[in-house]
Amino acid sequence: MKSDWVAACVAAAMKPAEFYTGCRKIHTGVTLEFVGPLDKSLQIGDCGFTKSKLSMLRRLYWSDDHAVAVAALWRGRVERGKYGSVSASTYHHVTKADPLKGSKRASVMGPCLLGVSLTLLGRENVAVDAFYRTTELFKKFPADLVFIRDTVLPALGVDASHVSRLRCHFANVTSHPMYAVTWLATIDDPTIVLDEVKEQDRRFYDWILKWTGRYVCPEHHRGIAKFAQALRVKKDALERFTDERLERFQTYIRDNHPGYRGEYNDPDESADD
Repeated sequence: MKSDWVAACVAAAMKPAEFYTGCRKIHTGVTLEFVGPLDKSLQIGDCGFTKSKLSMLRRLYWSDDHAVAVAALWRGRVERGKYGSVSASTYHHVTKADPLKGSKRASVMGPCLLGVSLTLLGRENVAVDAFYRTTELFKKFPADLVFIRDTVLPALGVDASHVSRLRCHFANVTSHPMYAVTWLATIDDPTIVLDEVKEQDRRFYDWILKWTGRYVCPEHHRGIAKFAQALRVKKDALERFTDERLERFQTYIRDNHPGYRGEYNDPDESADD
């Protein structure tokens, strides 16, 4: 699963965007397929999260009562041993945060993952389809994959080793350069991939270097010390680079960095003037 997710990230980084919003690349009408059986190669730590992320996803997306009812329907299908399908809804919150509380950062949009369908193709041959309003591919989506494999499927009575394929259908997919380092850190030589991205989508390549430079090159930090989420991304990425790999990566970023339109003034330094 891990290699399939990384391959999807590489493909999205290279594919020209249908449109950009800021530095984010947007694709619409996307389907990604993960060939089963669903192995354990992808773990929550690979996308820079801890187990608390899975707890949050369970709280937002899952209902045990609903799962019990769907699992009973699924057992009936399996006992009959004939083709059939059932679906489990993950629409168990209206918004992630109360819009009346006026949070400027918490999402007030509805769920990203809408539901999961199971199709019985044979007694030990299950096809799984997941349906999305939207996702962020580079960091948020792999956490969903772990959630589906380790929480949703067991709750419905499905053994991941019996899944022949998992298809994820998206109305919209966002690729955010802020999180590109999350999957770049999994590749032995990320510079080879970056050179390919440069050939296919120079605009996105420049944004990846700008964001990645903030994490791996101190001179390019651009104020991320005040951005908690960026600091978490930085910490996770740097922990996965050996010293030798990091030095090579830093050299590449410095040699190819596109620079900035305006001079950056560190507010801390300005305050001391």
